[in-house]
Amino acid sequence: MKQYQKEQVREALIRYMAGFATQRAAARSLQGISPSMLSLVKNKRWQSISDIQWQQLAKQVGFYSGNEWQAADTSAHLLLRILFNDAQYNAMAYAVAMGSGMGKTFSAMRYTRENDYAHHVACTEDMNRKTFLQALAKSLELPVAHTVEEMMGDIINTLKGNDELLLVLDDAQKLKDRVLQFAATLYRHLAGRCGIVLLGNDELRMRIVEGVRLNKEGYEDIYKNIGRRFITLGRLNEKDVALVCRANGLHNDGSIACITDACGSNLHYATKMINEYLTKNNTHSIINEPAKKELL
Repeated sequence: MKQYQKEQVREALIRYMAGFATQRAAARSLQGISPSMLSLVKNKRWQSISDIQWQQLAKQVGFYSGNEWQAADTSAHLLLRILFNDAQYNAMAYAVAMGSGMGKTFSAMRYTRENDYAHHVACTEDMNRKTFLQALAKSLELPVAHTVEEMMGDIINTLKGNDELLLVLDDAQKLKDRVLQFAATLYRHLAGRCGIVLLGNDELRMRIVEGVRLNKEGYEDIYKNIGRRFITLGRLNEKDVALVCRANGLHNDGSIACITDACGSNLHYATKMINEYLTKNNTHSIINEPAKKELL
């Protein structure tokens, strides 16, 4: 399996794991895949993983025989692409709050992979200022400096030296207050030179609005930077789920209806069920011509 395919399998795995409470729970749902292997793939330490293991993983997480999981024109995917594009080419700042399972991480990773100078940072609960900057430097393909000040300088100089740059901070609700405020400080240095999108759930929206109300340090700056508003999207509809099914080779109306009813408007669960239907009916090896018309 080629390097770019491994990257795509890793993206599919991250989407798949998002539907489970823990990494161990995700591993238990996969045949012949251990939690340690998931860690290796997630952290890109995959030198010891054989091609057979890659194929075994790929088939179970939505990447089939070189055909990666396909995007569909869902309401969330279209909205995010518009926002990413506007932020990138007009140096805008947006904050987006939408529920789990609507495909925001998939859309962000797809956009940043397909567009030059667009960068995705996956935020985590254990990030501090240094590890946040390290993740950002890695996304920008910069050498990781020893101190926060050095990294901050390198990153700002790089971002100021390029037009039409975009930073997508995904799962921003996971950042601690100090790191979220630090991200706002970074953006102040880049206002008018770089686009930024904070992606999160309603917890992020409520946290920032409440922080402003309580006059917590840094929150007024964050709210001001994003135009004092959040862009929200409630939930997927039946049409969205059907689009994802058809984009990935499942066209049986009865099967699509079953998945739509059972997935609870959550694409993490829908993806798992689509995989199961395709595997059961042995149709996962190709995406047929009707499906291609649904693709972006």
